[in-house]
Amino acid sequence: MARTDLVGLLTGIGPSPIDPTTAMTPRQAALQRGAQYGQGFRRGVGALTGADTRTTGDLTQEAIQGLDFTKPEDLRKLASIQRATGDFVGAAKTAGALQQLSQEKSTRDSLIRLAKSQKNSRAEEWLNSGGDVSTIASVLLKDPSLAKAEAFTTMYEGDKAIRVGIINGTLHKATDKGWEVIPDDVKLSGTAPVKVPERKPTSVAVTKEDKKVYNSVLEENKDIEDTISSRWGGTDVDQKTILIDKAHQIWKNADPQITREAALRKAAELEEPSDPFSNA
Repeated sequence: MARTDLVGLLTGIGPSPIDPTTAMTPRQAALQRGAQYGQGFRRGVGALTGADTRTTGDLTQEAIQGLDFTKPEDLRKLASIQRATGDFVGAAKTAGALQQLSQEKSTRDSLIRLAKSQKNSRAEEWLNSGGDVSTIASVLLKDPSLAKAEAFTTMYEGDKAIRVGIINGTLHKATDKGWEVIPDDVKLSGTAPVKVPERKPTSVAVTKEDKKVYNSVLEENKDIEDTISSRWGGTDVDQKTILIDKAHQIWKNADPQITREAALRKAAELEEPSDPFSNA
């Protein structure tokens, strides 16, 4: 089943931009200018009086702004608007588009299940990327006659987007030198990878309350301070301040979060104490 131009189905206008004035007769052009003048006049009166001078057509156009005609929920909203404004012919067209979209989704879901049963991950990712269903059906059902000529989609090799197409039942990618077969060991994804922003460490001031907590932890874990003392030949106030500051930065920037004791041990370059209840 080939992808349908839903906007064209609903409006009668194809995907290419059209200039409606090129096919107008002089009379039609004059009527259009008159309609535009009338619309401007109504808006001017509305601005002066505070009255809502919009026509039903104006309200309809405003209501459908932002609707995505590839989404079932937005098609249902459009049909509701059309029925409310008396455009029953348009509502019928919208209902037909909604049914066709539902059928395509059902077909795509069925092919995804078939791809999984055949352990064909590339066919599955092709469908997830929005690739043509009839073309991938030709591969899964081993029926070349189903393939659509010039069926392409965008897939991802790592974080790199590539243009891919199915030629003679084999996945190819577009390169500067032409179409190349994609080796079997190359993993592709039908969806763009989620980019996680790099988490940069932040410097955080140590408050008096923080210092009290760290000193309390040191009191309860003498081995931390004893190790630092033996390493530095004693522990004075300045050295302890440096240790606590380093531990605080570790504690604040740890992901996932760790305890203050663990942060002090990392700052002192000590290993975590063994768990006496572990099986190791």
